[in-house]
Amino acid sequence: MDGIDIRPGMRFASQQTYEWEVAELVTDGVSVPHARLRALYDPDVTRLVACAVLANPARFKPLNS
Repeated sequence: MDGIDIRPGMRFASQQTYEWEVAELVTDGVSVPHARLRALYDPDVTRLVACAVLANPARFKPLNS
């Protein structure tokens, strides 16, 4: 995945300056790995993002390793 091993607990900042934490890794119906993200500002807010998108530095910046 573009050199980033995405795991639960990792945190990322999106272009919109929101910070997200990987809650879990899931696979969709065609075997594309996705990460379920939980917003740090409100844990009830979640987003499902393809891991390839999460690994794209133009879209998300890792906050920890």
